[in-house]
Amino acid sequence: MDFLKKIFGKDGNAAISPHEPAEPVVPVPIPPLFNLLFDLEAKKGTPLTEAEVIDIRDGAVCMAMPISMREQLPAQRDYADIDLENPWPEWQIVRETMEARPND
Repeated sequence: MDFLKKIFGKDGNAAISPHEPAEPVVPVPIPPLFNLLFDLEAKKGTPLTEAEVIDIRDGAVCMAMPISMREQLPAQRDYADIDLENPWPEWQIVRETMEARPND
């Protein structure tokens, strides 16, 4: 959550009123981080390095949305995006999965 704390402060919450706390708001990359990494790696022609993945994540344009909305995105997209807190290990898993798929 350190990455989220840098963006949103201590807890990422914005109160609607002093008596009713709002749902936590989180950053969501637009376009999805998966798409950014996939496109930039294809353009580069070689695997991205860990530093490149982190730089891409750090420079991604994000939209703040409630957690409940973010949780609906995988069903709408038919895939889950790369977690902003763990982009390098998740990107490695995605890359291995893509390499194991037969070419269409």
